[in-house]
Amino acid sequence: MNKRFACLALRRLELRETIAAQRKDLAEITQQWHKPLAIADVGVKALHLVYRHPALVAGVMTAVLAWRRNGIAGLAKNGWRLLYLYPSAIFLGLKYLASATHASTEEPD
Repeated sequence: MNKRFACLALRRLELRETIAAQRKDLAEITQQWHKPLAIADVGVKALHLVYRHPALVAGVMTAVLAWRRNGIAGLAKNGWRLLYLYPSAIFLGLKYLASATHASTEEPD
């Protein structure tokens, strides 16, 4: 019986050494993926922010466009021009904005 326990103890020691070597290899492999996955994680978080707060994102984009162009007057002029040129795109954006704001105010089941 002691011989069997000795064999089992030896086998257990060998398995633990194998596991330790595999853990070390896995740590080396995952180290090279740490930065790319961190960048992807930031991208996913940004997409979640856009999905959860579309009105906030639209407001920020409007502010950036107003600041970049000729101020609010230039934004209004370009907005009216776009309204006449692409009315379906404007209404699609308004429809999306309305559905996004209504979806966030509903209570979950």
